[in-house]
Amino acid sequence: MTRRLLPVLALLALAGCSDEPENLQTKADNLSRSLETKADLLENEASNGVDAAIAPLDNEANALLAQADNSAAPADNAAGNTGQ
Repeated sequence: MTRRLLPVLALLALAGCSDEPENLQTKADNLSRSLETKADLLENEASNGVDAAIAPLDNEANALLAQADNSAAPADNAAGNTGQ
C-alpha cells in the first residue's frame, strides 16, 4: 500500500511546487516595476534639482543681456548722431 501512495504523494508534492515559479515571476515583475518607478522618481528629482539650480543663472544671464542691450542702444544712437 505504501508503494502505491508514494508516487501519488510525489505527484502531489510536485503539483504543489508548480505555483512557486509563477510566484517568483510575479515577484520579479513587481520588483522590476518598483525599481522602474523609483528610477523615474530619481530622474525627475534630479531634473528638478538641475532646473532649480539653473533658474537663477538664467535670470542673471537675461538681466546681463538686457543691461548690455540697454548700454548698446545709447552707443548706437551716439554713433548715428556723430555720423550726421
